[in-house]
Amino acid sequence: MDPLTQMSIGAAAAVSIARHPKEIRHALVLGALAGGAPDLDVFIRSESDPLVALVYHRHFTHALLLAPIIGLLVAALYRPIAARKLPWKRAFHFGILATLTHGLLDACTSYGTLLYWPISSYRESWDMISIIDPVFTLPLLIALVLTWIKRSNRPTRFGLVLAMLYLGFGVYQREQAQAFARELAESRGHYAEELTARPSLGNLLLWRVLYRDEQQYYVDAVWTFPGLEQRHYAGGSVQAFSEIEAYSRVDPDSVLWNDIERFRHFSQGYLYLYDHDPLVAGDLRYAAHPDSLVPLWGITIEPGRSAAHTKLLHFRKINSAALDRLWTMIRGQPILPELQ
Repeated sequence: MDPLTQMSIGAAAAVSIARHPKEIRHALVLGALAGGAPDLDVFIRSESDPLVALVYHRHFTHALLLAPIIGLLVAALYRPIAARKLPWKRAFHFGILATLTHGLLDACTSYGTLLYWPISSYRESWDMISIIDPVFTLPLLIALVLTWIKRSNRPTRFGLVLAMLYLGFGVYQREQAQAFARELAESRGHYAEELTARPSLGNLLLWRVLYRDEQQYYVDAVWTFPGLEQRHYAGGSVQAFSEIEAYSRVDPDSVLWNDIERFRHFSQGYLYLYDHDPLVAGDLRYAAHPDSLVPLWGITIEPGRSAAHTKLLHFRKINSAALDRLWTMIRGQPILPELQ
């Protein structure tokens, strides 16, 4: 999730195990630093290989096995700042627990996190919450401010309970969206070999649902809330970009082939040809609108330049009309013709 949320959940976790009022503020600061530390991987970049930033974000720094090491390092760097008022053991407890929350919280989103590295390179994504959600973050921030003022961890513990309940609501909403997608596929006479539901930006009401029938992906959006009628926003369909198709276009021993496979792993297999001049493989998981077939990002495929790295393209179009349309969908309202 966003750095502010990661620092907040890390601080909250550390504060929740504080035993004395004198530890509260140290736990909050140390927890925030350790909770945000794994995202320093954003500085891993390459001018010649644009996929490095994608591949190494949420990579080894987010692994559960490395979290204790990162937590220990942050605690060791912080303790001199505490003027030795915080015992080593307590500093390590705060740092390790806060760092552990980072990868776990990121895994609750749809982006994909390498929790099990180096044992496995599987990208874990539980599709419970958007990568940015103020409804999740703001109560935590308020609880932490109250904790700082009162030097009591009770507000933070209450904030953590609310956070867990919100994630539980995300699981319920995900299941409702997936059930809708299954029924939708059946109504169309399709067999959903793969099916996923992912929350749209900043909310748990509007979901992007994807399923694959043979080599065709189908994209739709659904607004859902307990006790209210669901609203369907029809999307469209695209053909999956398979390894066989890539093999027919690109030399499998080339740099470009390796880039395609890295991008396939990053996108959890949801690849399709978004554009044909030049060839662009898009990540179907994300779009500005949950019913859209326009990806947020994609890579170029130029068989004539197979010895060179691909280019990473972005297709974000943020304007007032796009935001109005998204807000209309989040409220579960029909899309007016002028917003189509």
